[in-house]
Amino acid sequence: MNQFILIYTEQITNRIEYIFDFIMRDFSGIDFKLTSNKEDFLNSNSPKINFSNHFFDNEINFQVDDVLIENGIQNDVDYNNLKEVGKCFYWLSRYEEYISKPHQFDNHNRFLGSDLDYSKPIVDQISLEIQKIILEKYPLLQFKKREFRQINTHDVDFSWKYLNKPFYETMGSLGKKVLKGNFSEFKKQLRVLNHREVDPYSKFDYLKKLAEKHNIETVFFWLLGDKTEFDRNLNWKNKEQANLIRETTEWAKVGIHPSYLSNFNNHSQALEIKRLENVLNKKVTISRQHFIKLNFPSTYQQLLINGIKEDFTIGFAHRTGFRAGTSTPFKWFDLSTNQQTLLTTYPFVAMDVTLRNYMKLTTEEAILELKRLKQITKDVNGTFITLFHQSNFEEEWSDWKVVYESIFND
Repeated sequence: MNQFILIYTEQITNRIEYIFDFIMRDFSGIDFKLTSNKEDFLNSNSPKINFSNHFFDNEINFQVDDVLIENGIQNDVDYNNLKEVGKCFYWLSRYEEYISKPHQFDNHNRFLGSDLDYSKPIVDQISLEIQKIILEKYPLLQFKKREFRQINTHDVDFSWKYLNKPFYETMGSLGKKVLKGNFSEFKKQLRVLNHREVDPYSKFDYLKKLAEKHNIETVFFWLLGDKTEFDRNLNWKNKEQANLIRETTEWAKVGIHPSYLSNFNNHSQALEIKRLENVLNKKVTISRQHFIKLNFPSTYQQLLINGIKEDFTIGFAHRTGFRAGTSTPFKWFDLSTNQQTLLTTYPFVAMDVTLRNYMKLTTEEAILELKRLKQITKDVNGTFITLFHQSNFEEEWSDWKVVYESIFND
């Protein structure tokens, strides 16, 4: 039996091609061909699907929604009225974010979500159901065996808390502690500066040990933007930081963490990517936006212009879950141009700041939530991606080490 599926649809569009590219090729490992010739379709002996609003006897029939035929963006699309394939496109294209109202965004213009169910990877579940329907009629077809994958990602907003900073910053920091009467912190900073105590943010050896022990893929995104209210890491020319970045690449991947400012200044993003390339002496092709600032379509369009091929920003700042309805990396479809792009997006399901600061979970509750998300991802053999900051393991975060370590458990 041929390992491809013939799909009949009355009108072949970029959107239809995109969503079947995901469901068939990416998710299921099966090639497909679209045809609008009904006679050829009915006469074919290949495995086939009728994707139209005409019912064919003895065929697999899926209905097509207008959202897959139109070229524009309609503000009145009702997700609940969409059929299975249309729902998948709605999730992956992030259609809802194009038509959302201002109150659905926070003061940083980050998407808060809607009344959709983000607690599970609905697109993956629908794709598996489609596989079952196909196999009932064509049991000799062989879909690819999906394998669970885990990627631990970390945003480096501050390389160190006290070490390797300019002299004037260190003196200013010490002076402020004296003026505020915060002598315990003053002494702690002195101990770190005199190398009698480890810097609170210096957790790279700890992360490396865990990653190597459990053989988990690990990625770091480094903030190298100019200083603003929300961008406060060390200067990109700092030699100690450059050495740390290069050392990290010996055991993990390193990408750019485009600054808060870069969302308002297109030149900044290109400059920051170039800075990391200068440090690494190679092309930088992976990224995650600082503050999880992701606005469609401008953020991804700019990343593509600047040579980014993989982005890890798809996720929520305020809640856990599957923002794009999937745990499977997927190509971004630009609704504004009605084209599939070359940018692969990697959805993450939970961030440390989300669990502790936004959701106000205890460590026990956070562990249970991460366990739930990991199991749901395993159920569909997806990719389980979390976001932790290496600066959030000491002081007020000290008891959250157990939360991070819990994601290594089965």
